[in-house]
Parts: sequence; structure tokens; C-alpha cells
Amino acid sequence: MPETPTRLSAARRAAIVFRAYSWPASLVPVCVGTAAAAREAPVSPALFVLTLAAALLTHSAANLANTYFDWRNGVDRPGTADDRGILDGLVSGRAAPYISLSMFAAAGLIGLWLAWSRSVPELLAFGAAGFALAWFYTADGAAYKYRALGELGIFLAFGPLITGGTALIQTGRLTAAPFLLSVPVGLLITAILHANNMRDAAEDRAAGIRTLAMKAGPAASLAVYRALILSPFALAPLCGPGRAPLLPLLSLPLAVKLLRLSRSGRFSELVPATAALVAVFGLLFATGLYLSI
Repeated sequence: MPETPTRLSAARRAAIVFRAYSWPASLVPVCVGTAAAAREAPVSPALFVLTLAAALLTHSAANLANTYFDWRNGVDRPGTADDRGILDGLVSGRAAPYISLSMFAAAGLIGLWLAWSRSVPELLAFGAAGFALAWFYTADGAAYKYRALGELGIFLAFGPLITGGTALIQTGRLTAAPFLLSVPVGLLITAILHANNMRDAAEDRAAGIRTLAMKAGPAASLAVYRALILSPFALAPLCGPGRAPLLPLLSLPLAVKLLRLSRSGRFSELVPATAALVAVFGLLFATGLYLSI
């Protein structure tokens, strides 16, 4: 018997509201950034935990903010939306923005402490850019997702910003390597959003917003998805020394499965399955980088 919203456990409700399936998009760049930093200096597990906490808080806050603005703007509708947090009463529409901003504030406090304790004022710019990309994804005044710029914003936020920021925290300086390593990671994470936008294309069109999936059309959107899924496998071996960066190739069968799902139009399955590939590919990539030290 399917679970009703009132019967869901608190953990299950939170997982739905904050879209826990997407959390690999925060975990992976922190792991890759830490592995990149390990090539230059010993890494601190405590800094890793704090960085990951800030990334997950920011990501979860951004997911809830997106849920709120899509609901308020009529993009998510009861009969068609896959994002059910507010629509099913798991969180109230009135409380959602305040919960989101509180989580952003908690992440910001962690970031401020890290910037001060590690003497890296540059981290403040990373944090400000991350908040802007997260909040204004669908917030009034920008809502760049509605202008077909969502993929670009997601790539910047989950690629260079988190990966480079993590390495900055660990090493205390900015170097080019983490930003280079962020490219395959950022592309694969962007595929999660693009799969989501392919799934929601009809509803987005009805709501009067524009995404890349809408503008490109079904055939071109599938081509973009294939490029986002496959290009990281070609780029990863070029980003690190030795053979260890070849480890992500072990996740290639998962990518092939995703391509079959996309061709059959099973987009509701494709979104979380793409996040799962991000986790497997990303952790293999981070492990390979660390082993190549």
C-alpha cells in the first residue's frame, strides 16, 4: 500500500522536501576538491566534514527555495508536478522560504568561520556567488532557470565553485588544478538538471517559462543529455596524472543504462538515476585522483 504524506516518517519527509536523491551533486565536488588538495598538502578530515556540511546545507536550501518559487509561480501544479514537497503538505508554502534562508544562514556561518580560521578571504566571494546562484535560480528578480540558463548556473555552482572552494579551504591558496578537475564533475551534475527539465518540458511550457530542454526540442535535448553524460568519461583521463583517473570508466555501464532510459522517455526514472551515476563516477574519480598522489 503506498505511503500517504501523513504516514511518512520525519526522515522520509525531509528526504522528499530537500530532494535527498540529488545530494551526490554536493558530495562529489567536495570529494574531488579534497582529492585535488591532497596533491599539494595533507588534508584535514575536520575541514572536509565542515565543507561538506556547508555544501549540503546550501544545496538543500536551494532545493527548497526552488520548490517554493516554482509552487508560488504556478510552475508546479498538483496534477502534474514531480516535486511534491509543498503540494503534498510535507512543508508549508508559508514556512518554506524561511526554512531555506535559515539553512543558507547556517551554511554562511560555517563559511565565515572557515574563511577566518584558514585566512582565505577569497572564500567569501565563493560563498556569495554560491548563494546568488542558488537563491536566484528561480527567485524573483532573476529566475535564470526560467530564461534557459539553468544548466550554466548549475555547472558553475557544482563544478568550479564547490570543487575550487573545497581545495582552497584545504590548501589555503587558489590553484588551477581543482578548477580543471571540476569540468567533468560539473558536466555530469548538469545532466541531472537537464534530465529534470526534459521531464518537465510540457509543464514548463504551460507555465510560460523557458528552459534549454524546451527551446532545443526533444531530439536536440536528448543530444545535449548524451553529451553531458558521455563527455566526462573522455575528459576525466585528461585531467589527472597516471592511470588512476581511468577508474571512472568502471561506471560506464551505468551511463549506457541512462542513455537507454532517455531514449525511451522514462524521465521520472532518469533524474534520480543520473544522480546515482554522479555518485559512482564522482567517487571513483576522487579515489583515482587520490591514488595517483
